[in-house]
Amino acid sequence: MLVQTSSIISSALVSSAIGYAIGWPVSKYFDSNIRMRLLLSPVIGLGIFGAAGVSIFHFLPITAINLILVVLSLSAIALWLSKGTIDPLLRSPASPGFCWSTVAFLLCLLPTFEIIPQYYGGSVGVGHPIWDHAKIAIVNEIAQNGVPPANPFHSEAGSPNTLIYYYAWHFIAACSSVITGATGWEADIALTGITALFSTFVVTWLAVARSRSANAAWWVLPLLFVGSLKPIVRFVCGKWLDKWMAPQHGLQTWIIQAPWVPQHVFSGTLALIAIMAYLRILFSDAGRNMALAMFMGAILASAYGSSMWAGGLSLLLILPIVGVLSVSHVLRAKRLPEVFISLSVTVAMTLLCAAVLISEQSSILHTRKVVDFWVFPIFVGDHWFLDVPGFWLVQIFLEFGIIYLSFIIWSFARPSDDINRYAHIDCAIFVSVLAPLFCTQLLHSTIMYNDLGWRVLIPSMLVMTALAAGLFSTHIGKGTLVGRITTITAIMLLTPSILTGAKSVYSNTSKFRVEGPESEEGTAFKASPEMWKAVRDVTPPDEAVANNPLDLASMTYAPGNISWAILSQRRHCGTTLDFLRAYAAQLTPKEASDVYNFFVRAFAGLATEDQLRVMKEKYLCRTLVVTSRDGLWGKPVLDNNSVYKLISEKKGKWRIYR
Repeated sequence: MLVQTSSIISSALVSSAIGYAIGWPVSKYFDSNIRMRLLLSPVIGLGIFGAAGVSIFHFLPITAINLILVVLSLSAIALWLSKGTIDPLLRSPASPGFCWSTVAFLLCLLPTFEIIPQYYGGSVGVGHPIWDHAKIAIVNEIAQNGVPPANPFHSEAGSPNTLIYYYAWHFIAACSSVITGATGWEADIALTGITALFSTFVVTWLAVARSRSANAAWWVLPLLFVGSLKPIVRFVCGKWLDKWMAPQHGLQTWIIQAPWVPQHVFSGTLALIAIMAYLRILFSDAGRNMALAMFMGAILASAYGSSMWAGGLSLLLILPIVGVLSVSHVLRAKRLPEVFISLSVTVAMTLLCAAVLISEQSSILHTRKVVDFWVFPIFVGDHWFLDVPGFWLVQIFLEFGIIYLSFIIWSFARPSDDINRYAHIDCAIFVSVLAPLFCTQLLHSTIMYNDLGWRVLIPSMLVMTALAAGLFSTHIGKGTLVGRITTITAIMLLTPSILTGAKSVYSNTSKFRVEGPESEEGTAFKASPEMWKAVRDVTPPDEAVANNPLDLASMTYAPGNISWAILSQRRHCGTTLDFLRAYAAQLTPKEASDVYNFFVRAFAGLATEDQLRVMKEKYLCRTLVVTSRDGLWGKPVLDNNSVYKLISEKKGKWRIYR
């Protein structure tokens, strides 16, 4: 078996235990309802543990004993700082029951199914999201060699080879791997499912608490599983849509992002928690804000450390705007000194937990341009004056149809008593929805893809989902104007939106095992654990291997050596171009292309003895792995050179040289 179910379950239980142990006492600041605190606690706990743990384990080895001691210490600190009676931000009169929790758990298994192996005869396939889970190599690197992690995607003599990436989420997965003995792939599957579930919990908390209706919890589930309306429009209108819309990568709903990029979803979920903590500090004069400020700092650091876009840039936009809008209230309440001190503690705690991550990631600025301005292209042709309204009237509606339209309806349908009671929360809600969307429209990232545009809006998407659920729970089926509009919206958009989401789930969870077919690469992938075990037997965990960057390339939607990334548990000295550009950010685009081309030519069979020496001495490839699928297989240079010697092989399948 490529993965063990027992290891996945044990990893999920460990991550959940860490979250609840640290987060349960802190949840008192957010809600007084015990059931609602159960929804909030695990995200809060993992958020505090993520960045705080990264900082602590820069000075300690990552062992099971050390991890347990750190978790117990953080839990004790959380209990101490949260002891006594605390006036919460919200007092929810309702909460979802056990049946809802069971259904939510079962539905949130779907994102995990998209990254587990699918068997078909003697062959194995994987869903498209596995390509983005090549970052499992980061999980294995941290679990085996600690933090800061070396770059598992590239190594070069004379370079520090530090990973330039936001890895707090992967650190949490590595911790569960160390405690349970699970592989990086198994720990990643577990934390992906846990992240989907806990994200659902937080959206449900906001939906139920804001609407004061337990039924909102049930509406959250179908709304999280909606997809883009573009496939429906194409089905009805043929290619008409593509003739006048720019061929720009679409925005993505929760059901797409949860299996593909759980670290960004985790970060966006933490962003919601941080915003609510911020509101309590600004608007509550009940005291105890100093302790909450410390927790908020750690959560902010984890949000940034898991995604510089979803929890970094988004909060950098949202929090200052919310703060400015609350100044008049703070001045009227004569709480300016108290708020200033609390927020100073938050900033200090954030820097304490995130300083190392910020320092590591800022080094990219020496070689790469990260962000650029633009107007999100909507229509064919360079017509920005049409693209500006088109983004709000066409693009967002097509991508987030039912939740976007429901947000607009909710904005105009709030009862007057709700407006007065939740004015401060609703102000933050509007900013949390609109600021990330404006950012997507006017900025884009340039490292490789437009990750900024797809991820920075995750908090906005989560908030709109919560508001849509609250709207449906209180207005659907009623005879009022708002009730009729809400009902029509649900009837027209909910089913087609869910169908497109379901299509995505099917294509990534079941299509291969249902439709096959068996393939040579699928058969080789199924057998590759034996080869990688042999590699691990002769290669220490702090050394890199050279393996064809394009090995099993057709198994993923874009070429990537997925077998190495998720199974080898060893570093690679020169991976595919996409991986190099994304994770070896210290390289300029030209340098990344040169490294990639060097290894591609070598494994195509063009390597000379001098190039093998460069491979070993410049790129630090201590181990060379050649399979029968490589052009280098059987070349005389491998049998007659002074650089690598054959030390292990399986006849007709693979050979290992050192």
